Amino acid sequence: MDNVDFYLNDLKTKFNKINPTEYYLSYSGGKDSHLLYWFIKEYAKIDGIKIVGMNTYMEHPEILKRIYKNCDIVLLPSLKPFEIKEMYGIPCFSKNQDDFIDRYQRGCRRDYLLDRIYGKKFIGKDGKEHFSAYNLSKKARELLSSGNLHKVSPKCCKYLKKEPAARFEKETGLKAILGVRNAEGIIRQSKYTSCFTKTMNFTPLWDLDDELEKQIYKKYNIEIPQIYNYVCRTGCMGCPYGSYKHDTEKELQLLSESQKKFVCEYFKESYEVLGINTNKKVA
Repeated sequence: MDNVDFYLNDLKTKFNKINPTEYYLSYSGGKDSHLLYWFIKEYAKIDGIKIVGMNTYMEHPEILKRIYKNCDIVLLPSLKPFEIKEMYGIPCFSKNQDDFIDRYQRGCRRDYLLDRIYGKKFIGKDGKEHFSAYNLSKKARELLSSGNLHKVSPKCCKYLKKEPAARFEKETGLKAILGVRNAEGIIRQSKYTSCFTKTMNFTPLWDLDDELEKQIYKKYNIEIPQIYNYVCRTGCMGCPYGSYKHDTEKELQLLSESQKKFVCEYFKESYEVLGINTNKKVA
């Protein structure tokens, strides 16, 4: 038995911990959630799990098509993107930093928040002073302190994704199966450390690394959307959170003219701050 089938057999034992009729798969159309979709439908052939997706109005066309093709139910948000922008602001630097900025712009001045905003140092095990990885970046801090930063917030995800899911769970009593992996970032490494969250959502891929995921996809010839030839992760079209790997610039060029116009208007201020080139050509 190779590493791939060893992992997939272990994944079966994880699914034995849940009652399928009490859970639904939160399906985004991306690689992680689709791996779970394939596992449930094709590999383990588990009955009783509903496949639920969300049309956030911000999905890449290829991903949205996949959602409607594979889902039993497609949820819609109660607020549309520009309504969220007007009420709360738009994403810019990262979810973590934007949460600090959002609270600061709304008047919060608690000590912990100010430590993150102004970059308080701490003493490491080596006895030297270090800046926390959770502090605001220098650029964000300067713009915020000078009053030159537009209204920033990570609440897009909350109102386009989390709230529709929460309503669905309240109405049905079902818990979510989430395709999240702790290999995807510092925050997730600390948040996802077992198969279950505090609210008993099921996160069976929490320990799956990038290389093994690639091996699974390759061995079983699992379908991968064409967009992954250009970007490493999918999400809302043109989201600034993809800017650090230039994925935002690449993705913009894959959109139709009307979609690109919509996205560039929605994220306009954040693009300007981050220096995102909306006319950059895909290599």
